[in-house]
Amino acid sequence: MANNNPLDPKNAAFLGNPATPRSEAGGRDSSAVPPPPATPYGAPVTPPTPSDPGGESGGKRRLASGTELSNGRYRIDRPVAAGGMGAVYRAIDVRFNRPCAVKEMLDEFHNDADRSQAVGWFTREATLLLDLNHPCIPRVRDFFVEEGRHYLVMDFIEGRTLGEVLEKEGNVGGVNGAHGVSEARARSWGQQVCSVLSYLHRQSPPIIFRDLKPSNIMVTDKDEIKLIDFGIARSLQQSGQRHMTVIMTLGYAPPEQLQGDPEPRSDLYALGATLHRVLTHHDAANNKPNIFAFPAVRSLRPDVSPAFEQVIVRSLAPNLPDRWANAAEMERAIINLPPPSVQGAPFVPTALSGSSDRQTPSRPSAGSNPSGMAGFTGPGGGLLRQAQDHLTAGRIEPAFGVLQQVYQIEPMNPVLHKLYGQVFARRQQPQPEMAIQAYNRSLQYNNNDPETHRLVGDVYLYVRSQPAQAIMPYTQALRLNPRDFEAHRGLAKCYERTNQLPAALHEYQEAATIDARNPALHYEIGQLAFRLSPPGQPGQLAAAERAFVQVLTLNPADYTSRFMLAQVYEREGKLEEAWQQCSYVVNAQPTHGQAQAMYQRLRVALGR
Repeated sequence: MANNNPLDPKNAAFLGNPATPRSEAGGRDSSAVPPPPATPYGAPVTPPTPSDPGGESGGKRRLASGTELSNGRYRIDRPVAAGGMGAVYRAIDVRFNRPCAVKEMLDEFHNDADRSQAVGWFTREATLLLDLNHPCIPRVRDFFVEEGRHYLVMDFIEGRTLGEVLEKEGNVGGVNGAHGVSEARARSWGQQVCSVLSYLHRQSPPIIFRDLKPSNIMVTDKDEIKLIDFGIARSLQQSGQRHMTVIMTLGYAPPEQLQGDPEPRSDLYALGATLHRVLTHHDAANNKPNIFAFPAVRSLRPDVSPAFEQVIVRSLAPNLPDRWANAAEMERAIINLPPPSVQGAPFVPTALSGSSDRQTPSRPSAGSNPSGMAGFTGPGGGLLRQAQDHLTAGRIEPAFGVLQQVYQIEPMNPVLHKLYGQVFARRQQPQPEMAIQAYNRSLQYNNNDPETHRLVGDVYLYVRSQPAQAIMPYTQALRLNPRDFEAHRGLAKCYERTNQLPAALHEYQEAATIDARNPALHYEIGQLAFRLSPPGQPGQLAAAERAFVQVLTLNPADYTSRFMLAQVYEREGKLEEAWQQCSYVVNAQPTHGQAQAMYQRLRVALGR
C-alpha cells in the first residue's frame, strides 16, 4: 500500500461550506453539486467548481486502454464511469493478475481552495475506507499521486445499483402506476444495509454515511449489497464542532441533516426512503405537503405486509426520537418479521418441471382439507410418504412423479409443496428459484412449520451461496423451534461467511448444546474461537480450549485438533501443556512441518 495518506479521518475537520443539497430523481437545485454517477466500484469524485464539467477537453483527458500506472502495477482495461473532473476504470493489478477499480481525480480547479477541498474529500475517502473491514464495503488497495492526478485503487465490484435493478426488475405492480421489487428482496437488502450501517455507527467516533440512496448501493449477482461512495461520509467527533457541511440528496435526507446536524439515525431515515423507493418507484420530490411526507407504502403496494410497512414508517419519522434507536434494532426488526406473502401467478409444478403441457390442478376432493393443513393425514398422505421415502433414498425424479399425482388430489397441502421444494433443490441441476417458490407456497398454507423456514435458508446458503439472505429464514425457524440443530449450524455459517464472527460462535455453541457428541461441530467452534483470539489477547481462548478438548475426548486420533489445541495452549502461556500435545502430533506425524517447528520452539522455551 503506497504510504501517501496524509489525513486521518478521525482528525478531519468538518467543513463549513453552504448547503449543497442534491436530488436523485426529481432534478436538482442550480447551486447544488451534481450527483455522482452510479458506478460498480466505490465513490465517484464530486469536486467543487469544475473548470470544464463534462466538456470536450474532459473526454480527451481519459486514460486509454493499456495505460500503466504506479510503475506498471496497474494496467487500465476500460472506463466504467466518467465526469468532468474524474473517472473510474476497470484495471488489472499486474502483480496479482486480478481486476481492480482505479478511481482518478484530475487536478484542474479554478483556485487553491477548490483544489484543497477536493483533495481533502478524495484523501479522506481513501483513509476512511482503509480502516474499515466489512463484507458490504469495498476494500481499499492503494492510494497514490501521479502526474498531478490522485488515484484510489479499490475492489472492483461486479453488479448494478439498486436504482438500476429497480428500473429493470421492479416488475411487481401496485396501484396508481406504482411498481417495484418484491418485498422479500427489499427486506434482504434492508437487512444487509442495516448490518453495514450498524458497523459504521459502532466506530469510534461513529461514521455517518450521509448520502444513502439507491445509486450508492450496489447489488452483486448473488443479490448481496455493497455500499459505495464514501466521499462525503464523516466521522462524528465526540467533542468539538458538531455542525457539518450540508451535503445530501433531497428526498433521502431527514430534517436534521438539512440543518447541518446529521447523526447515525439520519442514515436510518435515508434507508427508509430507499426502501420506499425500491418498493414503489415513488419519487420523493412529489411528496405532499412537504418533502418529508411520504405516502403510505401499502397505499401504493397493497401486497406489502403491514409489518414491513411499519418498519419503514418508523425509519422515516421526521423526529429523531420516533425512529429506530440504532441500525441493529432496525435490523432485528426486519429479521423478526413473519415471511412475506408469495407474489405472482399461482404455483403450478407441472409447468415448472419443463413439460410443455400445463395442467390445471383439480379442485380438492370431498375428503381433502381446503385449509391445506392435512399434511400426511389427507387423501394424498400415502403418496406423500412414498415421495418422502424416494427423497430419503436420493431418488429425486421418482419423488417428483409421485408428487405430481398428489397435486391432482390435494393441491393445497403444505407438505406437498415442501417436498416439491426439496425436489427442485436436490436435482442434479438444482432449481433454486423454483425451490424457494415451492417452500413459500407451503408456508402460505402452514407458516408455523420450522423445517420449511430452515429449508428456505438451506437453499440460500448451500445452493445459491447467499448467506446474508439465509439469515432471516434460519432465524424464523429457530423462533419456532429453538432446538433445531441444523438451523443453528446454518445460521452460524451465515454469520461466519458475512464476517459476523461473535454471532457465528454463539450459534455454533447453541448447536453444540443440542448435539454435544458431534466432533466436527466442536472443531468448528474451536477454530472460530481461536480466530477471535488475536495474539496477546485472551479473546475466546478458553472456549477454543474446551472445544478442542471435547473433540479429542470423542476422537483421540484427531491430530489436526490436537495440533490446534497445542497452539491454543501456547497462546495461553501454558507451554508445558502445549509441549505435551505437540509431542503427540510429532510422534504420530513426523512429516508435519508446522508441528516440528512448534516443537523446536517450545523445546527452546522450556530449556529442553
